[in-house]
Amino acid sequence: MRSNRLFDSELVRIVDVRCRPADSCAGAEECVSTDSVVFPRRGFFVHSIGRKSVWADANQVVLFGRQTPYRVSHPIAGGDDCTSFTFAPEVLGEAFGSYDPAVRERPENPFRVRRLPCPPRVCVSLHRLRMRLRASSDVAADADPLSVEETAMRLLDAVARNAPASSGVHQRRGPDTLAAQRELAENARAVLAERFNQPVSLAEVAQRVHSSPYHLARVFRRQTGMPIHRYLLRLRLRSALEQLADANSRDLTDLALSTGFSSHSHFSDAFRREFECSPRSLRRTAPRAGCAK
Repeated sequence: MRSNRLFDSELVRIVDVRCRPADSCAGAEECVSTDSVVFPRRGFFVHSIGRKSVWADANQVVLFGRQTPYRVSHPIAGGDDCTSFTFAPEVLGEAFGSYDPAVRERPENPFRVRRLPCPPRVCVSLHRLRMRLRASSDVAADADPLSVEETAMRLLDAVARNAPASSGVHQRRGPDTLAAQRELAENARAVLAERFNQPVSLAEVAQRVHSSPYHLARVFRRQTGMPIHRYLLRLRLRSALEQLADANSRDLTDLALSTGFSSHSHFSDAFRREFECSPRSLRRTAPRAGCAK
């Protein structure tokens, strides 16, 4: 078995796992030290705990409970490829507890089932996230932690939402009041406005507004219609747009770095996607015309 760590922060660790067994027999007994949400992407395997077995393929998400001995076998040749998400325990407990009240009483054991369906949109989101992370030769430098963490939270939420139905639990949720949600989103906006040109993580923003990362990510998107990282990106781009007219002699790389971008190319690509023109072309034509969004 080979593993490749794609991302690691205080909220989530993402690892690609490639397994190519020599035969179809069950492997040695294993045990994970942390609860893991595993997305099979290719192949087929059987996850066995004692006499109970779960058959897993790319249409499912498999939940590996910590400190629970298990064995894996591959009745079909070819092995499997998976992506494993290990979330901070409090994040995992909150996500599953949001949809299953019983989990709130035992957050140390958030999984009531061992297999859940994997909706098509989750597969697409996972694929896009992996492609972004794999394209980075230096994950720490090239991957935007805030964006990665938010995407991971959305994947977790999509998985947790299906847990009550799969376990036969009737979902009863007491939604937060609209006023409380609005206030939380507004407070988060203030933090982003203050620190738009600095590196920020989801955990840092959540701490500043006295919320959990999982809850903040859900509420902010619901209130604003976009994820936090997209809102922050727009703040940075609008600041750069404003400065272009007043800084004709300023180097674009310096402008990019001062507004929170990691490089000139990152800034230029984001600017072109947002405003449909390059910062260089806008600087040349700014005295005559603006740039349509």
